[in-house]
Amino acid sequence: MKISVGVPVYNEERYIRETLDSILNQSFTDFELIISDNASTDASGEICRGYAGRDKRIRYYRQERNIGQTLNLNFVFMQSQGMYFKWCGGHDVLHPDCLSHLLAE
Repeated sequence: MKISVGVPVYNEERYIRETLDSILNQSFTDFELIISDNASTDASGEICRGYAGRDKRIRYYRQERNIGQTLNLNFVFMQSQGMYFKWCGGHDVLHPDCLSHLLAE
């Protein structure tokens, strides 16, 4: 795959569906989506697991305890296998052509 999209998550229940939909609906489709749930206490984990069960591009991880933002960011990046990497917050929404524009030469 060409791009890894990393999404560190902590208690993003309110926004995560819109974020994940915006990533999965990209015009450029050769990507993996890596989600690391930093021991959320809301429904973020359930929502992300549901998405991962429906799309093979998604790899979902849940931290057993909150490891802090920096370690969670590092964890997400270390799981990536793509040639390029893009961060996306658990409350961000990407334009449908975001990934294709990033790769435009």
